Amino acid sequence: MKMCRVFFAMAVLSLSLAVNSTSWDYRHHQASRHRYTIESTKTAMDAALQTPHPHLDIRSIKVIQSSENQPVHGDTRVRADVVGFEKDVEAFAAAGTLQSITSIHVGNHVQGKISTTLSPMKVLKHEGYSEHQVIAKDRREVLACMEGTEGYLDDLKGKTGKESMLYTKNPFFDCFRPSHEVFDFLDTMTEQNPDFMTKYENVSITYEGRAIPAFKISTTSKQEEVIMPKKTLYTQALIHAREWQAGAATFYMMASMLDELRAGDKAAINLFDNFDWYFVPIVNIDGYLYTWNVNRMWRTNRHLVHWNGQEVGVDLNRNWPPEEYFNLDPSNVDQETYPGEYPLSEVSSAGLFDFIRTLDSLGGILDMHAFGGQVLRPFSNQPGSGVEPFGSKMRTLGNSVRNALSTHPNVQYTSETGANLYRAYGCFDDGMFLEFNYTVPALTIEVEGSDFVSPQASIRSVGQNIHLGLRQFAQEAHEYTQQEEVEADVRKEDQLHINEFGRNNALLHEIRDRKKVLKAKLDTLDDANTDLMMGEGDNSFVETSEKSAQEYIEKRVEEANTEFEKLQAEEAKLEARQSILKKLLYSRFGQSINLEDS
Repeated sequence: MKMCRVFFAMAVLSLSLAVNSTSWDYRHHQASRHRYTIESTKTAMDAALQTPHPHLDIRSIKVIQSSENQPVHGDTRVRADVVGFEKDVEAFAAAGTLQSITSIHVGNHVQGKISTTLSPMKVLKHEGYSEHQVIAKDRREVLACMEGTEGYLDDLKGKTGKESMLYTKNPFFDCFRPSHEVFDFLDTMTEQNPDFMTKYENVSITYEGRAIPAFKISTTSKQEEVIMPKKTLYTQALIHAREWQAGAATFYMMASMLDELRAGDKAAINLFDNFDWYFVPIVNIDGYLYTWNVNRMWRTNRHLVHWNGQEVGVDLNRNWPPEEYFNLDPSNVDQETYPGEYPLSEVSSAGLFDFIRTLDSLGGILDMHAFGGQVLRPFSNQPGSGVEPFGSKMRTLGNSVRNALSTHPNVQYTSETGANLYRAYGCFDDGMFLEFNYTVPALTIEVEGSDFVSPQASIRSVGQNIHLGLRQFAQEAHEYTQQEEVEADVRKEDQLHINEFGRNNALLHEIRDRKKVLKAKLDTLDDANTDLMMGEGDNSFVETSEKSAQEYIEKRVEEANTEFEKLQAEEAKLEARQSILKKLLYSRFGQSINLEDS
């Protein structure tokens, strides 16, 4: 999700990060951005997106009344959630409106402003939404909550064993919390549960030099790990700094797991009989701090670069390999999605990539985001869900997690591929799914909600829902990664690729032999044409039905050239496919596989 900058300042209160809700330093001092819903055909939305829109925050674009089995085409109706200034929204809508050579006409409406023509872009302005006021109100409420729950950590530390309360009931979850309070709370849970929770102090590092910790929840002792290692799950949150609700839901999930294990919950024990679960609760620590200190709507990391005349950070969710799918469409990059210079250019991404690859028997990966209530599976960088049987298995897994999360008529998640409407390159889940050759399921979960600024009263309800969804993910991941089945699928897929490579090689040899024949034929025709022009040769090969030898030769040359061009095009297509297959097979087998040069 994309966001332009909105700056505010916070005061320090009792050595903790808190907010002075009356002090705001906005880039646009005299005006506040508003929220809009824009509806149109996908064709019109595409046209609008192709125009510069640096001051718009296009938070989401979704199909209206979507169905996973319904193909998306130019006439498909889509809805965008946008925050910006009215003149910028009008310019954006006008760009799409040009598709039908109409202009946007805005009329009064009880809910705001909505177009009243057959323009392909309908614009609804949410009159009650002023970004400045929404953020200011939220900051006052967060500050009041933090002041009202002072001492929660001391109370937690003062109660141990049977006296300790449920972690999910602790006032920590009454409020959104700055990073130092988050880590203090998680550290306390670790200290109180040495049999269940372990902290890894520094699995990566941020651009500004802060250590990124990970936490493992497990029922396995160090001795048992050596004798009987388990599969592992990996979950991360807050790769985008402003998505506080996703972070809070992840912290809540960790607390819920400990509450269940300490209570001897059978379902939790069964889950951890199969898995150890690793969490990186805050990936983008620098950016998260910045959302508390300066700009609530900051998304990227704090590695600032000059790009297209702007100072932007790197979107850590566009910074992942493989290189062949990195930043393939630079025209669609904006100030919120700048991917960096190359895959893993950011020290935090590179460190996490190395850490994840060290995890034994990895069985599933989750990336937590906000907002919108979506279960997104690979791919975002290409159409479809991947080769079979993995595409179908991922669809089943994603749909099961969606069903577990859809707990109420007003809380209904969707399940789809990341590229259902628009492609994105360098995303974390795509990179992991490809890195492990489809054998490790990877999902992105966009937690429910309608804004990056969420009511604190929703922290527990969203967390409880996410707890259900993640437990379902663990069950589905266990099925997905049954080793014998996966290995059989991999072997089958490898053999299909090897067979395809062999067939393509044979076709390339046939094409090249045919090109040689055509080249010889063209040389013969060229010689015959030269002899004819010089009056030499008997031209006995010319059929009597042709008007002249000259016309006959020209026709044969044209036919040969046409066939030659077709063969060249087919050759280029096969060579490109062979290059992809070579890269894939060498990544699987290294130099042990003998691929005959084509």
